[in-house]
Amino acid sequence: MVWQPFGRTAEIDALTRIVDDTAAGAGGWHTLVGAAGIGKSRLVQVTLQHAADRKIAVAAREAFQLDQAAPLVTLAGALRDCAPESAALDWLARHEPERSDPFGTLQRLRTSLERAARERPLLIVIDDAQWMDELSALAIRDLVPALASSPVRWLLAHRPPTTGDRETPGHQVLRWLNRDGDRAIKVGPLDEPAIVQLCTEVVGAEVDNTVVALALSCGGNPLRTEQLLKALVATGQLKLNNGIGSVVGDDLPSSFVDSVRELLDTLTPAAGRLLRAASVFRRPFDIEEIARLTGRPALDVYPQVAEAMTDFLVEDTLGGLTFAHDLVRQAVYSTLPHSMREQLHRATAAIARDTGRPALEIAEHQLHSGPAGAADAVRMVRSMAREIARYAPSAAADVMLRGLDSTAADDPERPALIADTVGLLAAAARLGEARELGGEALGAGLDPQTEALLLLGLAEACKHGGLNEKSAGYADQALRHTEIPPAVRARLHAVRAHALCYLGDLTAADESGARADTLGRSGEEPGAAVFGLSARSLVAFTQGRLYDSLTHARTATDLADEAGGEAVHRHPRIWLAAALIALDDFDGAQQVIRDGRRASDRTGAAWTEPLWHHFQSTLLHATGRLDEAAVEAESGLAVAEQHGAHALAMPLLGMLMRVAVLRGDLIAAQERLDHVRRLAADGVTPVPEDVLWPEAVLLDATDAQQDAFILLRDLYAGLPARPALLATDPVAAAGLTRLAHGTGHPDAAALVVRAAREFAGRNPGSHSAAGAAAHADGLHRGDLTQVQRAVAEFRRAGRPLAVATALQDAAELGRATGGEALAWSDEALSILSAAGATGACARLQSLRAGWGSAAPDRAAAAADRAATAAICLPQLSPAERKVALQVGQGRTNIEIADALFISKHTVDAHLRNIFTKLGVRRRAELAAIVARECPPTT
Repeated sequence: MVWQPFGRTAEIDALTRIVDDTAAGAGGWHTLVGAAGIGKSRLVQVTLQHAADRKIAVAAREAFQLDQAAPLVTLAGALRDCAPESAALDWLARHEPERSDPFGTLQRLRTSLERAARERPLLIVIDDAQWMDELSALAIRDLVPALASSPVRWLLAHRPPTTGDRETPGHQVLRWLNRDGDRAIKVGPLDEPAIVQLCTEVVGAEVDNTVVALALSCGGNPLRTEQLLKALVATGQLKLNNGIGSVVGDDLPSSFVDSVRELLDTLTPAAGRLLRAASVFRRPFDIEEIARLTGRPALDVYPQVAEAMTDFLVEDTLGGLTFAHDLVRQAVYSTLPHSMREQLHRATAAIARDTGRPALEIAEHQLHSGPAGAADAVRMVRSMAREIARYAPSAAADVMLRGLDSTAADDPERPALIADTVGLLAAAARLGEARELGGEALGAGLDPQTEALLLLGLAEACKHGGLNEKSAGYADQALRHTEIPPAVRARLHAVRAHALCYLGDLTAADESGARADTLGRSGEEPGAAVFGLSARSLVAFTQGRLYDSLTHARTATDLADEAGGEAVHRHPRIWLAAALIALDDFDGAQQVIRDGRRASDRTGAAWTEPLWHHFQSTLLHATGRLDEAAVEAESGLAVAEQHGAHALAMPLLGMLMRVAVLRGDLIAAQERLDHVRRLAADGVTPVPEDVLWPEAVLLDATDAQQDAFILLRDLYAGLPARPALLATDPVAAAGLTRLAHGTGHPDAAALVVRAAREFAGRNPGSHSAAGAAAHADGLHRGDLTQVQRAVAEFRRAGRPLAVATALQDAAELGRATGGEALAWSDEALSILSAAGATGACARLQSLRAGWGSAAPDRAAAAADRAATAAICLPQLSPAERKVALQVGQGRTNIEIADALFISKHTVDAHLRNIFTKLGVRRRAELAAIVARECPPTT
């Protein structure tokens, strides 16, 4: 384009600051937002030139509408063309991303980007980012926050979605990035002085008011203005008079399409035909493709290509040909008669098939080639639905939906087509559309097997979204068909078991889990058997049968390891870790979590990440490492929100509430509770133990004990049959007892004691269970000996926070013993201080002041001195300090995760906290602080 960025001083200044900041080692992201043709691409080019001048590595690509058909093509295409080249990214030039293992490719991509950024700062630019493919969108959603601490800067230029259009995967990730709104650079229409400058530049001379008035009719859009001016020049309607441009004549083009059509008419007929044919590609194309499409030898089309490149075509970074702007392509495409469009799309589909283009690109052209082609497109997508759903379910669903538009209501194929489409919509997390379309199909008289598959897709979709009532209802409806195959029945029972467990119908959930196990093994559907056994493990955990929970989880893990394939993707080690934590086998649980996370990374099971973070957070909380527990929970919550896994956010929010109360940050705890309530209002079904107990803990901390008791009234009544809270948090037994007595409900306290004793009886050998029972009983009866027994059991279990709570109660009961009680409270303060439970420390110190102690702060002061003595960076937690030291050694986040045996998301979260605490924005700044304040020891 000739147009210079007139009137864009503010935008260029902002982009220049971003590039300079990147050159100095800062990471982050920004978006460039504006209407089509408003000048974003030109601003991108200015930015790229400035980045090159600053010796920043640049990876840039324009996304195209048909990018949505090819996995990772947008991002991989940008990185392949990185300049200067980086050895860390060489593998992208040598190999196409693996479609069979797209998520393994994403893991490798993150590693490569961290290594590339270690060589020099990197700027990644995607223009027309709304057209990026689904896998690139997923990668960017993960990589932008993951690489925030590295010198990797993202600039994503895009146009906003228009009213009525479905959001593309690109739009969705851009909306997610722009949710705070402070990193979007908005590009608006040019003002009149800038339009005058643009007119002068295009015409090559000053212009009068007739030209300016016409140019202003384009609404400040520079591309439309330029095309209009070129059309006026080409048709002889803009003439120079005494060196000043002026418009003559009355028959003036009134729209952008008119101006493009008139510009087309200035070309030779052969060049015009070539351009009209090329407009169907909707992506860069090469000489061979356009030659075949126009039915001419390649050498014969070179002159027409050269002519078209004057005003219409440009060469892209990979040597292909593309239109100067997609608006121009659309305008040229609009000049094609309908029958010619169909013929060209039919020919283009054949070219795409012969050259090995993605299935969805072929399908797109088939859909536009007439009824027969649309039917071919649907058949092809249906035959490859399972494969396509791994990397582009949303694009495949769109093909199917358009195929449905061309399918008659009485077509016998329509019900099965709807069932397949619902499955793809569910895989793309478009749950509302899936339910709406599924409802249409269910009233159309499907055959039993097709209806069962449709209902299975709906049940799984609703389960993923936390809509457990709907999930169980769909599964029940499908299971009424007695003639469906065992494999399908097994999958239905498995998803039903999990939904019922979250709904509290534990007996039915266990029965469904057992049926899934039996049918899955007999019907050669081991994945369903594993999922059913996982549900049984969850049911047993909820009922307080910890050894049964462990047995089911181990059986599921062994079966998954033996069967492989889909069974592995059910990740039963999640529930194995939960059982091991409840049974105080923290080392075993840690190893299971590490192994499970590695398997999840290999298989790309993003849905498991929040659960791994939750159980890692639970383990850290149990062992008194509150800062690390909070970071794990925050990381898991971020991943859950990224992927719309709202049900998995609930336990993470509950953990963050409990930690915030222990730290004394009641405002943060209330914010987490508000988040829980928003999700519940949207229909997400929480597990009571996950959210009610943390809310009651918060109420108790704000002296609203009566409200807390009322909130938990049903939990008290159901505790003997459902002691899951005691398995999750053994200290809760004493907390419930204390709350019941404090609000005048001794019968409820007695119920807790009974439930805790029965729970301990079901789990002989569990020190946590024995400690919970002794603690509750000691508080209920005022028996110091029982509370001291609880202290001993919790010590053997290795649960320091539980020990501190029992010591505090022992000190309260034994105040008459004088020095001994003070020693117990001293130890409790020391434990709480070391764990970072500043709020709990303050409450205990306040209690001690009421005892008349002369030195209520001595234990806490001693703990604080010990915690900060002889260590560098005392403002950081121990876990954060470890990460900071690794950065000081020059390691990437993934290398740090491997070295410290933690999740990469946890490293990311630690670094965000470190940057905030130390007031730095760049890894180099952090490394310098580490080198200055943490000299290596000899």
